[in-house]
Amino acid sequence: MHQLSRRGLFTVAGVAALGSTGALLGASPANAAVPDSPRFDLSGAGDNPVAKKSLHANWVMQSFAYDNVHQHLYFAQVNTENSDRANAGDLWITKTDTEGNELGSMALHNFGHGVSIAVEPYDGSVYLWTEWMSSSSGFGTRIGRFAFADGTVLEKTSSAVQDRTPSIGDTMINPQPAIDPSTGRLLVRYKTGEDQPRIVAFDLADARAGRLATQHRLAERALPSRGAWGAANPFQGFTAYGRYAYLLEGRAGGPSYISVVDLNGTGQSTVVDRWETTAGQSLPGREPQGMAVWMHPTGPRLAFGFHSNTGGVRQASVFVKTQFV
Repeated sequence: MHQLSRRGLFTVAGVAALGSTGALLGASPANAAVPDSPRFDLSGAGDNPVAKKSLHANWVMQSFAYDNVHQHLYFAQVNTENSDRANAGDLWITKTDTEGNELGSMALHNFGHGVSIAVEPYDGSVYLWTEWMSSSSGFGTRIGRFAFADGTVLEKTSSAVQDRTPSIGDTMINPQPAIDPSTGRLLVRYKTGEDQPRIVAFDLADARAGRLATQHRLAERALPSRGAWGAANPFQGFTAYGRYAYLLEGRAGGPSYISVVDLNGTGQSTVVDRWETTAGQSLPGREPQGMAVWMHPTGPRLAFGFHSNTGGVRQASVFVKTQFV
C-alpha cells in the first residue's frame, strides 16, 4: 500500500435531448422495447439489512452494488474533505457481506465521485464498473471496468482498467453505470448538457466486450429534468429492474425521494415522481446515497442507501423494498 500514502490518498482520515419526445434512436435493435416486468412497491420504510456500518475509510459512502452470485456488497466512498487537486476523484471500495461487515478493500486514484457503481461476477473474478478518468471537479469523464483486487491501489492510467464508455454520438457528461441483474443489462445514465439527463441500455455481454456503439443499444430515453428543484435535491443514484428504472434524489439533512421511470416511456415521463421515503429518518446527517437491485435468495429487492455522520464517524445504511405493486 506504499503507493497510497505516497499519492496522498490517506491525507484525510477517515442532453441536448434528441427530439422532444425522447424516443429511442436509430434502427433495430435500438428500438427494441424493454420486456414487461413487475414494479417495486415504494410504500413503507422498508427493511434495513445494513444499519450504520463503518466502512474501510472514514469517507462518505456514495453508492453500492451487489455481487448477486456470492452475496456480497461493494461500497464506493469518496474523500469529500481533501481539496488537493492531485486527489480529485479518489475513491475507496469496501467489500462487505450483505449486513455490511467488511471483507476487503481497494483504493482507486483519480477515478471519480462514485455516484453509481456496478458489480459483475464473471469468469472466476469480480469486476467493478465505475466512473473513471476524473476531471478537476472530481467527477468521472468515462466508464472503466476492472477486477476487484483486495488491498491494492489502482491508478487511473493502469492498463488493468478497460474503457467501457458508450460511443453513441451523444455528448456524454458524467457517465454513471448500473447493472440490472434480472436482465443482464448494463445501463448508463449520463447528461448531454446542463439538466439534460438520459439513460441507455446494452446487453451486458456486448458491454463486457466493448460493443457499446449506436447499433448495440437496446433502449435509450430522456430522464426528467429537475430545474431549480433538482439543484436543491441532487441526484444520488439509480438502478433498474426489468422495465423500470429507479432514481434517488435528495440532500443531506433534508427529505429523500425516489422516482420511477418506464424505460419504454417517452419524453420526460415518470411512473412515480418524487415519492418521499421516510427510511432512516433518525440517522444523523442523513443523506441518500446509491441504489441497487439485490437478487436475494428469497426474491429480488430494491435497495437504496444513506450516509450518516455520528460525531464525525461516517457510516452507511441500506434499506430494501421487497414487494411489487
